[in-house]
Amino acid sequence: MNSFTNGKLVDAVAGEYLPVRIVDPSLFTIAYDEALITALRAEGCAAVLHARASRPGETPPEVPLQAGFYRRFDDAPRRLGGVGAALKAAEHVRNGLALAGAGPAGAVTHFQWLPFPLADASILRRIRRRGPVVVTVHDTRPFNGSPTSGVQRWGFAAALAAADRLIVHTEAGRGRLAELGLAPARIRVIPHGPLGVTRPLGRRPDAGRFTLVAFGKMRPYKGLDLLAGALGRLDFRHRTGLRVIVAGEPLMDLRELRDIVADAGLGGTVEIVPRRLGEAEMERLFERADGFVFPYREIEASGVFYLVQGLGRWVIASGIGAFAEAIEDGISGRLVPPDDVAALAAALVECVELKPSPSAPARVADWGAIARATLATYAEARAEWAGRQGAA
Repeated sequence: MNSFTNGKLVDAVAGEYLPVRIVDPSLFTIAYDEALITALRAEGCAAVLHARASRPGETPPEVPLQAGFYRRFDDAPRRLGGVGAALKAAEHVRNGLALAGAGPAGAVTHFQWLPFPLADASILRRIRRRGPVVVTVHDTRPFNGSPTSGVQRWGFAAALAAADRLIVHTEAGRGRLAELGLAPARIRVIPHGPLGVTRPLGRRPDAGRFTLVAFGKMRPYKGLDLLAGALGRLDFRHRTGLRVIVAGEPLMDLRELRDIVADAGLGGTVEIVPRRLGEAEMERLFERADGFVFPYREIEASGVFYLVQGLGRWVIASGIGAFAEAIEDGISGRLVPPDDVAALAAALVECVELKPSPSAPARVADWGAIARATLATYAEARAEWAGRQGAA
């Protein structure tokens, strides 16, 4: 029988430390994966990342990596469309089944994402024959309603039900999973941790226009159309007192956003940078920012928010998910109701009139505490799994 000792999963018979497999097949949240694994290893846990290999232009993970996913068809959807997507889906199943048959018995497998829930449910059940399974549900609604393929919505609750323990980042997330019929006793709330730079930047010397940045992959749920609509409500003085930079890889049709910007005469206010930024370019963009804006329609936890929250900049965000729990309204930023264009416009006017900066940082957990809570969750899952083996 195995147990945790000082954060380490120990095989009491062989006297060896068993690995914890952190699984993020497509590296959707590489920064989170790296931070979590680094924190777990600092606690003595032999955590290893299982994912695809790095793509050209990407910075390889700085943690131990087993690149067992998508060796043949990673870029097939881009090259071949629907046929390529089917090939990649089939490879996902093969890779998941290979993972299910590998590794020492009793080792914890911790999924960060389930990209193909219909197949992942079966994969998780197979893995549970050899060891406990934990799933972190970063989005309690799959991909916040904007999946790459409709098939990514199907079977979501069934796949989650196949896990021994589920981790969410907020109390609201716990409630949403319970509404799906998932057992509350299996759900643990472990906050998201900071990513990237945590040292506040100095005040920008430019006393002119207030610069707001909306950064990250562009998807419909992020409310960029709402942001443009709110800017269109401002009078000439307020809109010319703002500079808004929308930057990131577009994963949506930008014609509607561009039309709103053009029809409202916002060309001198809004700059759209529709591409993935390199690290140096991203850092220069952040240095230009007086604040960051997140007009999301839906979110559980935003990696971009946790990337920039330590920079000491004002934040405007929808009062949902982790934003509502981390941001103190009027202190570390401004919370607005989701889909409320008038409230968002008022927050933009505030930026011009007051040029606000946070008087206290956002409430964000440290990675040491996150790692210890995660290890405790592993221990619960491991004990339950061991009990099933004894009963069998």
